[in-house]
Amino acid sequence: MSKTLYVTDLDGTLMRNDKSISAKSIEILNRLLAQGASITYATARSVKSAVEITKNLHLRLPVINRNGTILADPQTKKESDIATFEPEALLAIRQILQGHKLSGFVTTYIEGKEIRHYIKDNMNEGFCQYVTEHSDDERLRAVQSEQELFEGDVCYFTFIDKPEELDMVAGLLNQSNEWTCIYQQDKYSSDYWLEICPKDASKASAIQKLMRKYDYDRLVVFGDSLNDLSMFEVADEAYAVENAMDEVKAMATAVILSNEDDGVAHWIEKDFRK
Repeated sequence: MSKTLYVTDLDGTLMRNDKSISAKSIEILNRLLAQGASITYATARSVKSAVEITKNLHLRLPVINRNGTILADPQTKKESDIATFEPEALLAIRQILQGHKLSGFVTTYIEGKEIRHYIKDNMNEGFCQYVTEHSDDERLRAVQSEQELFEGDVCYFTFIDKPEELDMVAGLLNQSNEWTCIYQQDKYSSDYWLEICPKDASKASAIQKLMRKYDYDRLVVFGDSLNDLSMFEVADEAYAVENAMDEVKAMATAVILSNEDDGVAHWIEKDFRK
């Protein structure tokens, strides 16, 4: 009998459009988890953000954050397997970014503590809104200079802007395979997000670590956006929710019910009963 790992994206897949997980999905998934189903998630969100949203799920396996950059314990929030940029790659990225006053933050680790540096004098409307919405996030730290921006072990870049401001930089960054670049529209606004991860950090690579560690031999994944494509490529079966992007549906084994209709939970329940 095969040993199956189910991995779902959060935003737009397991989560509804109001940024919550429905009571129905929580009830179904917790019942399956109690019966021995192996379920986890892979998200672009940070550990703190994702754990708050999923706090009512009784997850046991490590969860995948920052598009595969970080694995974490969903109960203790303790992070592990944190990928950081090699010095040469970091220098190359800084050279590409030079001259482009992009709004966003650089995630670094200083003495094991996550910090999100941003330059206060370089904030557009979209990023101002992000900072306002996360005003209680002690990880956000305004700095005055580029030197301060990159203090610590750099783990992740996040830029928020209109496509006309990000298209050129995204094109330049995508010319190298020394890092992973994810560029797509935000689900909740007209802004675009440009995110840069260390080389070989992806949802797929993080999932494969879990597959090896826990001896799973079947992988089923669920997603809706471009950053889910890497795990679609390595899965035995990959399902796009009805509201997914066309590119994701094109790679899917099949299309299931939408994020508003508990598509992921219903599909896992049906498959697990087999």
